[in-house]
Amino acid sequence: MEAFDTAPALGHDEQPPGKKTTKDVWDILKSLGPAFLAAVVAVMGGWYNLQQAQLAKSAERQEVYTKIMAERESSDNAIRAKMFEMLFNAMFSKGFGSTAIAPGDVGAIKNQVMFLDLLSRNFDTVDIRPVFEDLDRELTRKIYDDRAFSDGQQGDYFAMRSELRRIGRNLALKQLNALASLPGTVVQGITLIQDREGTVQAIPDEGDGANGDGIPVELKADGLSDGAVDISLEYKKTKAGDKSFKAPAFQITFYDLPYIDNSVIDKDVRVGVVLTKYVSTRDLDLFRARLDKKLLKDYEDLRDGGVAQYAELRIIRFPAEYVGHRDRPYLQEIMQDLKGEERTEKEARAGKTGTP
Repeated sequence: MEAFDTAPALGHDEQPPGKKTTKDVWDILKSLGPAFLAAVVAVMGGWYNLQQAQLAKSAERQEVYTKIMAERESSDNAIRAKMFEMLFNAMFSKGFGSTAIAPGDVGAIKNQVMFLDLLSRNFDTVDIRPVFEDLDRELTRKIYDDRAFSDGQQGDYFAMRSELRRIGRNLALKQLNALASLPGTVVQGITLIQDREGTVQAIPDEGDGANGDGIPVELKADGLSDGAVDISLEYKKTKAGDKSFKAPAFQITFYDLPYIDNSVIDKDVRVGVVLTKYVSTRDLDLFRARLDKKLLKDYEDLRDGGVAQYAELRIIRFPAEYVGHRDRPYLQEIMQDLKGEERTEKEARAGKTGTP
């Protein structure tokens, strides 16, 4: 009796169980492929739309911010212009030039000092040095005119001149400190002492030895007089190359502003000088009661040491590329800069490609 195999026979199209499973997975993947691709496209499209929406929103915010700042600046400029006009009209209609004001009217002079203080606080980039210096000279004339004014009036004028000089000094120091933050800027202090014979000695600050090497300028003082210092600036490089070179001379007061009153002495060197302190020992006996009590000891020490006048200066060297509020770049300099940039770009491209 023959034994029969009861295992079912595989048909022509039938495959082993393992192969069938593999085929089913592949079929599933093939069927899901278009759906997966559509999902990826949808996600990428949504992400792209989200990014575009965020960029549009950011641009809209930037536009609104720019508009607000522009309107604010325009409004501020209009207010400042109106204020500038009002202050100047008030100052010149009630100042020394007015025939309706008596020469000894202390109140009118106080108002003029106040107007200049407002101008310096709100228009620190406007060159109003002539107005300051004119008032300073007028006050100085009144201070030492014993025949026309009483001791009390002279003391008032001395106090107002001290206030006027304080205003100018604070504005100059404010600009000096702002410039000192520029890269490559160097500041050096210099003390000037004039004895009773008129000899002036310039002493650089000891703590600024390193700074002295960074300022290629030699400052020489020719004389001091009532808050003004006559100086000359010798550029060491020019002096060494040209023996006939004559250093330019200046008169420095408390109203020299480094934003405006500076000199370009080389293509990469711009220099400004600021007067920060001035003392005349003759004022110790004349106006002792009007002097700052903290400075009385300094006045006495200077007088006992044979000093007639004493001043402190600060010289600042900052990049010549800085363009001041009154400076305008020359067309020739702009063309040279553009040519230099174009030449640099060509050299860079030649270096990358290896072409001569």
